[in-house]
Amino acid sequence: MTKRTPPELGQALQSLRKNKNLTLDKLAQSSGISKSMLSQIERGQTNPTFATLWSLTNALGVEISEVLEQSESAHDTPILIEKLEAHFTPTIQSPDGKCTLKILSPVSTVANLEWYEMRIQSEGCLQSGAHTPGTIEHLTVLSGTLHVSSADMNITLKEGETARYRADYPHTISNNENEESLALLVVATQA
Repeated sequence: MTKRTPPELGQALQSLRKNKNLTLDKLAQSSGISKSMLSQIERGQTNPTFATLWSLTNALGVEISEVLEQSESAHDTPILIEKLEAHFTPTIQSPDGKCTLKILSPVSTVANLEWYEMRIQSEGCLQSGAHTPGTIEHLTVLSGTLHVSSADMNITLKEGETARYRADYPHTISNNENEESLALLVVATQA
């Protein structure tokens, strides 16, 4: 496994500063961070503290996550394998508490692609409003039976079956059976 190195924040911050047409002087003034410190950060001679990074991102009008994503993409060495421990996998539940979605996709793909492990207990239901135009959901039932409604269409899926349906209409996934169902849900959004 490739060992991860600290993100190269300096290059990312310099790129963001230049994209906003800010000089070191202007960024120093708006962030409260000295020009010499900014210069050291941009040249990679030092990494900013969290408080310094917070001040800089606020002055640049960006989120810290944008700086981290940009610095990650600047790495020459790709991450060949990344292991995510089970307890780090976020989950969300439906309002009725009978549907659990385990978020399997990384944050970097959320704009275009998301995938989930979905567990729906007996009589559980996941109701969703319309997603952005062109969004398609792909639902594969791994065990049990699920019912899908999108617009005026309804379909029943059994173990091993997949449905692809428009999710830019209000839609519902429900389990009307007496046993829990397990599925893989992929949400693909057109850019």
